[in-house]
Amino acid sequence: MQGIVEKAEESFNSYEKGNDLDLVADDPGYTNEAPELIFRAGRSKRVWGELYKVIDSADVLAQVLDARDPMGTRSKTVENYLKKEKPHKQLIFILNKCDLLPPAVVKKWVAVLSPEYPTMAFRANTQNPFGKGALIKLLSQFKQLHKDKKQISVGFVGYPNVGKSSIINTLKGKKVCNVAPIAGETKVWQYVTLSRKVYLIDCPGVTPPDSNDTETDKVLKGVVRIENIKSPEDHIPAVLGRVKAEYLENAYRISDWKDHEEFLEKIAFRSGRLLKGGQPDIGTVARMVLNDWQRGNIPYYVRPPRLNEENRKEKNQAETVDDKNDDSAIAQSPGESAIVDTSISINNAEDDGLKSVEVTSQSIEDVEDEAECEVDRSVKSTADDAKPSLSKTSDRKTKKKQGRGRKRRHQKMSDDEDVGAAENVKGKKKRQMYAQNKVKKIGKHFYDVANVKNRRNRFMQAVTDDD
Repeated sequence: MQGIVEKAEESFNSYEKGNDLDLVADDPGYTNEAPELIFRAGRSKRVWGELYKVIDSADVLAQVLDARDPMGTRSKTVENYLKKEKPHKQLIFILNKCDLLPPAVVKKWVAVLSPEYPTMAFRANTQNPFGKGALIKLLSQFKQLHKDKKQISVGFVGYPNVGKSSIINTLKGKKVCNVAPIAGETKVWQYVTLSRKVYLIDCPGVTPPDSNDTETDKVLKGVVRIENIKSPEDHIPAVLGRVKAEYLENAYRISDWKDHEEFLEKIAFRSGRLLKGGQPDIGTVARMVLNDWQRGNIPYYVRPPRLNEENRKEKNQAETVDDKNDDSAIAQSPGESAIVDTSISINNAEDDGLKSVEVTSQSIEDVEDEAECEVDRSVKSTADDAKPSLSKTSDRKTKKKQGRGRKRRHQKMSDDEDVGAAENVKGKKKRQMYAQNKVKKIGKHFYDVANVKNRRNRFMQAVTDDD
């Protein structure tokens, strides 16, 4: 009997009203709506099955991060899985979309993430990429680490809509994977051949199940498709809280709003998105703003945290003298050390070995142009003193002929210099120089060399510059 009493007292003390399912409660008159299925994007068993296929097949894994929010698009679940289950596989970070934020911020983010894993900045663009040469060199170094294999596979993983397929297209130099500025374009994993010994694997975007992201965070990270959201206007206050008002004023040409509803109404009246009776179409305008956010039309980025003193000392020791003289170095306040990474330089030029040769030849041509311009001017002045003045049309014709002859002479001289330099070099470098000379004639600089397009305008501009 005493045991029954003790058990009853114990159950009474451990009773919680909230956990009692049999308790009759008053009906409040409403029920919580179930979350939308689109916010579960990237968490299905099928997508995670594709991810595990890529992890098992790849020798090197590249986690693609959005440079605007690297820590928000970083998957700790994948990193922990690799540490426990696949410790022999290498992992690197790629900060994509680095052209959407200042170079100084990109340098700091690279400095913050580099102590954990190799990190590099990248801009995915088949016509004007950034970081392509550095990434290919890095993959070739990984190939040297796996000499026992005939080829290596590199898998690209990360959040949806961070640019995994775009990076593969950039490395190939053409479209081999379907890309779109929306989430969920890649459905299954895909093998792409980069070279005889390097293969690339594209993977669908995945979101970690243990993330504490709200629905608004998922929308702003680009995980879900905007057109499928029922009430997009609910996520606009977060956009207004993260972006400065002056940037929104410049983007949409409006000013002075009190809340997000007035903000959307002004954009609707400004752009003419109205319903019957002249009412503003709030839903359509909200989707337009969210699309601009995801595609980078609204400037925004997360500031990197301050580096520790140890990391700063390491970065200072790694700096070279050239970095100190670099014009793109970050201006630091007194008491702060400069954070410079030689691998980050927003420059659209290709990293070719013949770059210095082209610069020197260009400088020689500029000097010769100035000398010939002075001779031409002196000859012209003496001729003007001896002869009567010519008409405007005749002046233009003579200037055109002078410009054509001068350009042909310089082109011939530069070609002769390249051929002479190539004769003194043997092997692989000689073939590279001949290929570079061929690119100058028929490659990407075709219009500049052959002067096929806008020929008259180019010569007139050159003549006016000489005058």
